Amino acid sequence: MLDTTRNLVAQQMRQVWIDAKLCIGDGTICRTDLIKAFGISTAQASHDLTAYRTANPQAVEYDLSAKRYRRTKRGKPAYPQHLRLSVANTVRALRIFNEMEENE
Repeated sequence: MLDTTRNLVAQQMRQVWIDAKLCIGDGTICRTDLIKAFGISTAQASHDLTAYRTANPQAVEYDLSAKRYRRTKRGKPAYPQHLRLSVANTVRALRIFNEMEENE
């Protein structure tokens, strides 16, 4: 039961992070971004992107030439800004922490 709850929370965090990634920078995301940020498998990254796209079909489209998902002009964020920022900052902080641990 606890593992199931943890998995659901992790999946939700990745969905919010995908939304945040699409709202900042160049507005694109690919599987590699998720793999690097969360240390998940290629299959899990594909599943997460498909789930996001299914839940938000008008918000994102696949750019075949760039091999990346891109936020559409009509796409609106799926999550509130404070939640997107919180998850994005948490992932960034954990990445920095893990890099520091590796360098010790």
